[in-house]
Amino acid sequence: IALIAFANVCAYVYLKPALPDVDSLRDVQLQVPLRVYTRDGKLIASIGEQRRIPVRYEQIPKKLILAFLATEDDRFFRHHGVDWQGILRAAVANARAGGIRQGASTITMQVARDMFLTPRRDMKRKMSEIYISLLMESAFTKEEIFSLYVNKIFLGQRSYGVAAAAEVYFGKSLDQLTVAEMATLAGIPTAPSVVNPVANAEAAKVRRTHVLGRMLDLNYITQAEYDEAKNSPMESRLHGASIEVDAPYVAEMVRNDMQAKYGEGVYTAGYKVFTTVD
Repeated sequence: IALIAFANVCAYVYLKPALPDVDSLRDVQLQVPLRVYTRDGKLIASIGEQRRIPVRYEQIPKKLILAFLATEDDRFFRHHGVDWQGILRAAVANARAGGIRQGASTITMQVARDMFLTPRRDMKRKMSEIYISLLMESAFTKEEIFSLYVNKIFLGQRSYGVAAAAEVYFGKSLDQLTVAEMATLAGIPTAPSVVNPVANAEAAKVRRTHVLGRMLDLNYITQAEYDEAKNSPMESRLHGASIEVDAPYVAEMVRNDMQAKYGEGVYTAGYKVFTTVD
């Protein structure tokens, strides 16, 4: 135990100069498209490569939170960034399987990796991931970390964050989602390009069943909710932004003027432009 503790201290001292300032996450700029509205707040156009609709923690339905916890990190609100119990469980499972079958990355570790680290897999990166996660947990609340996760995560079909994905796949806002649709979204992060319901409905359905099973095992949903969601058809198609007013000429005038004033950054900076159109 003493040797492990000493090795851990040495590793931290070695890595500390290269560790980022986690407080920079307070000012993180999510890539949000340019949105053009009428004077009374009706959407005319959403212009940008990435689909993203940032949401606060309190705007996320409870069962959607539970769906992500069930499949990604069910001990999220009980650990301090690193789930040592989960790491031990994964190590035992992988040893029995003779290869990598389970991961042990917490939601905090996933945010740390996505925001600060490269995809390279080695011991130095893993240790950095652990230390950044511990620093994040001391600087942010669990709700803030979870919000960062669900707003930053890629969910396929150019959608980033759960609110944009709900709109893209189901044409709904978060508060309109069914349990089956929530489980579908929560199952996508493992392979966004493969198990999203538009790219592969059958794979998405298999993954949805797994998420629902985890939610049932953890008592997040009842048997009746599980049965109803499991038997729901996998219905999904690509939806555009919920355009409320058809005025493409006005939208193009705004886009042209905004780009002239602010450059290419207008497509990712989250500008909202209110026109005189009534």
